[in-house]
Amino acid sequence: MRTLTSTTAIAGAAALCLLGALAVSCGTSTETPDGTGGATETGGKTGSGGSTSSGGNPGSGGSSSGGATASGGTTASGGKTGSGGAASGGAPAGSGGAASGGAPAGSGGASNGSGGRGLAGEAGTAGRGAGGNNPGGGGRGGPMGGRGPGGSGPATGTGGAGGGATPTGGSTGSADAVKSAGCGMAAGLASGTNLTIMVPDAKSNTSRTYNLRIPDNYDSNHAYRLIFSFHWLNGTAANVSQGGGTTKGPFYGLWDMAGGSTIFVAPQGIGNGWSDANRSNSAGGDDIKLTKALYDSITSKLCIDKSRVFAEGFSMGGSMSYAVACALGDLFRGVAVHSGGPMSGCVTPHNKPVAYFMTHGNQDTVCTYPDYGVPQVNDFAKINGCMARDMPTAPSDGGKTGNCVDFTGCMSGYPTRACIFQGPHTPSPPNTSSTWVPAESWKFISQF
Repeated sequence: MRTLTSTTAIAGAAALCLLGALAVSCGTSTETPDGTGGATETGGKTGSGGSTSSGGNPGSGGSSSGGATASGGTTASGGKTGSGGAASGGAPAGSGGAASGGAPAGSGGASNGSGGRGLAGEAGTAGRGAGGNNPGGGGRGGPMGGRGPGGSGPATGTGGAGGGATPTGGSTGSADAVKSAGCGMAAGLASGTNLTIMVPDAKSNTSRTYNLRIPDNYDSNHAYRLIFSFHWLNGTAANVSQGGGTTKGPFYGLWDMAGGSTIFVAPQGIGNGWSDANRSNSAGGDDIKLTKALYDSITSKLCIDKSRVFAEGFSMGGSMSYAVACALGDLFRGVAVHSGGPMSGCVTPHNKPVAYFMTHGNQDTVCTYPDYGVPQVNDFAKINGCMARDMPTAPSDGGKTGNCVDFTGCMSGYPTRACIFQGPHTPSPPNTSSTWVPAESWKFISQF
């Protein structure tokens, strides 16, 4: 096995990507979203047939010959097969099989619902003996067939392979949600653009702006997922929150997929970038402090599941997402990094595991592949306890799909995944009408 290395070996090259990004931001095979349903339950055992009746005994006082022998009882019919139990578990967004497993991978639902237990088979009908011709009585009916036991539920459904129909919804919170201080209170924030927040501990640029979008049916007692969406170099918070341009729909295409399950925030970078000014090797700078201030404000004024906070970004926004994973791993559950690198820095040491997903084009000449993107995913694969692996070969289809691989051996709850596609520096290969990257991002994030 290869040894995973940290990003420090390419720190000097980061400036090259940043300079190239000043001009361009360095910031379908079709995905089958349906998971295979759970195997159909086996039916209940058939009831045992009725015992054949013995011939009638001679009538008392009759002739010496016995009554004609009664015909044997008819055999009891077997119990009907138990019907497959409906699966509990996965969110209803994906359709499962008859006894479906969890919601399909690619759908928003949890991917491992357990199969239900089948109904027991109905009892068999008793056999009826035909009566003898003479005083002998009818043969005794056969016993009732027993009720078959219900079939046990099967294994979980498996996930579909990359892209295709757009998954929506996703896990909507559970009993183990870590509710923030804003739960159970009237909302202290509302959706809006160019909102202002003060960052008093920043060394400069203490007044910052951001865009916020809250689901229309917001419930202050429900803990929502929270996603920070960072724009690319020379992009804006408005570009991200409104969609269009280089992205597919609002918030990198995830707003529609979230189906009201998620609150999104798009911070605005200073000079339309994320240099994380005033940072040091051991502490984040002004942009990390902005992120922490927004986290504190939103979790105190809205109902957030603090165990499901994520960052996503393209190019320098992907770089900022990586910096967030390095500096705020105790607050962020995972990140999705598209064509990113180390341009926003990374505090050292950093040893908090963070679920990590990346996409990158193999023809990227801005944040050049594999010098950028690969060291960062390898960095967190090592922290997450994964085994080292090579990057996959991109399909030769012009970016219509990506070759996506999961690192193996990662610690539970901290998956690490990489998708490599044929194409240049873009978050939406091969063009903005494509949905496979948003679908892969949402599949990764919504598993939590």
